[in-house]
Amino acid sequence: MRSLLLGAALLVLAFLANTAQSAFGKALGSGMGPVAFTWLTFVIALALILPWVLWRGGRDLRTSVPLLHLLRSCTGLAGFFLFITAARLVNLVNANVLLNTTPLFIPLLGLLVLGQQVPRALWGCLAIGFAGMVIVVQPNASLLTRPGDLLGLAAGLLCAVEFLAVKRLDRTEAPLTQMIYFLLIGSVGSTLAILGPLRPEGQAGALLSGLDTSQWLTVLASGVCLACFQFLLIKAYTYAEPGAIGAFQYSSVVFAGLIGWIWFAETPTLAVWAGTALITLGGVLSIVLQRPGSTAQTAGPVGSTGSTGT
Repeated sequence: MRSLLLGAALLVLAFLANTAQSAFGKALGSGMGPVAFTWLTFVIALALILPWVLWRGGRDLRTSVPLLHLLRSCTGLAGFFLFITAARLVNLVNANVLLNTTPLFIPLLGLLVLGQQVPRALWGCLAIGFAGMVIVVQPNASLLTRPGDLLGLAAGLLCAVEFLAVKRLDRTEAPLTQMIYFLLIGSVGSTLAILGPLRPEGQAGALLSGLDTSQWLTVLASGVCLACFQFLLIKAYTYAEPGAIGAFQYSSVVFAGLIGWIWFAETPTLAVWAGTALITLGGVLSIVLQRPGSTAQTAGPVGSTGSTGT
């Protein structure tokens, strides 16, 4: 019981760091584009763990599945970018709750990609969650003029793909190895984006020289949050299985509501809270039904947005 409580507490702290990270990205606003913010966040997080890697003699870099690390890192990087972009366009509750549709997408991806069957009870959970998603997104003719919700939903889908990759990596790769490759590949990918034709903010050197002290502190805090999120997630799952504590990922919605209200004076509508309740209910039930030993288990334990950067 003590291990379960400790694992749950660490997971809550992990998603507090994840939510704070999105708030830092939102706070920078037009002062730094999402591509640059993603780049600096990953580079700073990587710099924080490099001494640890070197102290261990680099032995955690050995891997037999580099392509799987590449898939996980690319989907995680893209999900991070979309999540931060969504947080800038909509309130923090919307962005976080739509990111947390990940447990709802995993069984569907298992069905479509891996051919795994979805039990009838689990279909009911998915229906509840997706009903909440419709309430939050409110799809109509004006949806394309407010893409923030769609980007948050896309982040949740990408993180579901990432989580399936993580489940395969868990068979042979240590958590620290996964963390190193995630931050390393994410740093390289975001560096190519900031230097290549996709850059919207101009030259990287001009960007760095143009940041004031407040902006540097904000992006530094975001990098610390990304490193903490990864570390706390790893520690949480050393004390308890993802299926046992994964539901605590929805604490991020509470954190998002409080931070959005205090920092950004955001007040989500009643419809958003109703949709949030349904998504949370559907997500939690799907996690419970997919834990090992459940009669409705399909693709194994579903934890959270996982060992991701989002």
